[in-house]
Amino acid sequence: MDTRPRPAIDKLLVAGLLAVSGVVVRAIWFTPVELRQGPAQKIFYVHAPSAFVALYVAFGLMAVTSALYLWLRDPRLDRLAESSAEVGLVFTTAVLVTGPIWGRTIWGTWWTWDARLTLTVFLWFLVLGYLLLRASI
Repeated sequence: MDTRPRPAIDKLLVAGLLAVSGVVVRAIWFTPVELRQGPAQKIFYVHAPSAFVALYVAFGLMAVTSALYLWLRDPRLDRLAESSAEVGLVFTTAVLVTGPIWGRTIWGTWWTWDARLTLTVFLWFLVLGYLLLRASI
């Protein structure tokens, strides 16, 4: 395994974290308050992109790379599938935290047993189980 420092990756990571932090600060503190939903609407600036990244990008990549791994047996694909699952789990957790906060303000309840919400929780537990099983092997 290569143990040399990778300054370019570290600089990109810091730049990315600063950019994301700047976007979140700008979205939450400097955008106008929506008339009907009030400040709760600003949760969507975190909630919707988290849902997109988790449910489409991360879990889609996980599914494709897992299928390709089963076909090609390339260990890099397996590592990419595991990494995608971890990223997807983090973003799905953000979705499951920010969604009920918004729902409490708008609907007056923390949770409704809507199919989309229930399947998102089911997916979260499924990916958590996938990662726990991988860690136990």
